[in-house]
Amino acid sequence: MSLKKPSRTKRQQQKADTRATLLGAAHDCFAEQGFVATQIGDIARRAGVAHGTFYVHFDSKEAAADELLAAFNAELIGKLESAWPPEVEPRTGARALATVCLDHWQAERGLVAAFAERAGIDGSLAGLRDGISPPIVAFLAGRLRALAGDGLTDAELVAHGLLGLWTRVGLQFLFGNTPRERAIDTLAAMSVGALSAVILALQQKG
Repeated sequence: MSLKKPSRTKRQQQKADTRATLLGAAHDCFAEQGFVATQIGDIARRAGVAHGTFYVHFDSKEAAADELLAAFNAELIGKLESAWPPEVEPRTGARALATVCLDHWQAERGLVAAFAERAGIDGSLAGLRDGISPPIVAFLAGRLRALAGDGLTDAELVAHGLLGLWTRVGLQFLFGNTPRERAIDTLAAMSVGALSAVILALQQKG
């Protein structure tokens, strides 16, 4: 027997709608003004609600940014999983991942800038260590284990290294003068090369 989930009350739905509106307003403010310049009052005005209403849903603008970042990364992981099924060979997979990742970042260029700005001023060791895409590490580590087998004992560490490389090249593409195709080619070649070198070194060590 299946149990129906209780439907939301009108008040609960209004609260959920207001929260979603605030998140949308925060997204637009961060993307247009940057993280530092955006004030809670800006978000409330954009959402069309009273200043205090923001605090009903979020403790701070950092909390709103955290929720936006989680959604950003979750969407990216979904795209990466579709772009690189486990059976696809590494070189093809690396190029597909690079394309998806750079295009996802490009579509949210302003928001990425805000995330990077926040990471730069955060000052915490955890923020510097994990960057703006920590969930991507778990995805990459899983794919690396599938490719390299049990011999790759430091899959998470290798994934962190690859993610650092992708972040730097991605930022050059978004905010520098690096053409899209060159960035994709570079990421794919360097990712496959780095992974091959790591696997070879481990085999030789073993």
